[in-house]
Amino acid sequence: MKVKRYIVKDMNEAMIKIKSDLGMDAIILNTRRIKNGGFFKLFKKPMLEVVAAVDEPARSTKTPLKPPIEEPQPKPETAPTTGTVKEREEIAALKDMVATLIQKVEGIERNQLRPILEAEASREITESPDKKYIQMLMELGIQESIAKKILEIVQRQISISDKNHEAVINAIKVIAREYLGEIKTIDTDSASHPNIYMFLGPTGVGKTTTLAKIAARLSLVENKKIGLITADTYRIAAVEQLKTYSEILGIPLEVIYEASELSDAINRFKDKDYILIDTAGRSHKSKELKSDYDELIQHLPAATVFLVMSLTTDTKNLKSIIDSYQFLDDYRLLFTKLDESTSYGNILNMRVITGKSLSYFTIGQSVPDDIEVADKEKIIHYIFEEKK
Repeated sequence: MKVKRYIVKDMNEAMIKIKSDLGMDAIILNTRRIKNGGFFKLFKKPMLEVVAAVDEPARSTKTPLKPPIEEPQPKPETAPTTGTVKEREEIAALKDMVATLIQKVEGIERNQLRPILEAEASREITESPDKKYIQMLMELGIQESIAKKILEIVQRQISISDKNHEAVINAIKVIAREYLGEIKTIDTDSASHPNIYMFLGPTGVGKTTTLAKIAARLSLVENKKIGLITADTYRIAAVEQLKTYSEILGIPLEVIYEASELSDAINRFKDKDYILIDTAGRSHKSKELKSDYDELIQHLPAATVFLVMSLTTDTKNLKSIIDSYQFLDDYRLLFTKLDESTSYGNILNMRVITGKSLSYFTIGQSVPDDIEVADKEKIIHYIFEEKK
């Protein structure tokens, strides 16, 4: 006899499987409802256990067993016949055999499922909290791949669970702070003169105003000698704006209309401590972006580049801007319009993606006040302000 056990949703599913496996001569020996939970919480809802059997003709010449039929009880004065007794004995033996078989199958399933279920339970313990904190970081504007890196490092240091939420948040902040790296601004302790700084970036991000703020601080606070050069002659308003700032601050300004004029302008400022060069704002998709830079750099000695970007720009476009300036060997990241942004995760994202140092943030239009040196503690506060 061939016996098989099925775990199914309902009898319809059981009948289909039994007919397919055992054929039309199969009989159902036993059915029972498995309570919610099942073996080792394997099942999420109540299931039906069905045991079926079929005679194997090659091994036996007996007529296939039919479902037991409830027969009328013999009269008290009539003794059971030999055939009836034999049939009852066969049914009892078959039930015992099925019960034993079920116990063996359950034992095998326990042994096979235990390591799988234990591993699954372990994953639920270790992975679920991870997903929670990764989702939290993503809601703060941090890219998923960076969030996962942070959580991987945190997990090596402490266990992650709801019970130690404060410790997890603190660990995340520590790792994020480390990722921010070294802050590099204007090198005010440099012995060489003049130090040349060029400001590049898309149009409309506030390069000219930012340059004026830095020039004012160097002149008024650091008492340094400054020279300004603008190559942004595409926009008359930009030239006039920088002229106004130079007059107010008492800082000389040179306007160049051709890249070849740059070396002469620098030579006229050879007695200055710092030369700050404003460039034309270009769309990061412009084909002339690299050629404009290449023309300037031919007439320029060593210079430090600030790549100026607005924090109000979304992640996708920030990445596109970064990609468009891949021709630069090195630069420092300068973010504007922090006061207009509602998410600060991109500060960390762009720092990790580029590997370049952060420098300054601008926080308004006022010159020279609304600019600050990028401070790691402040950045962490900006990003995690509501996550305590």
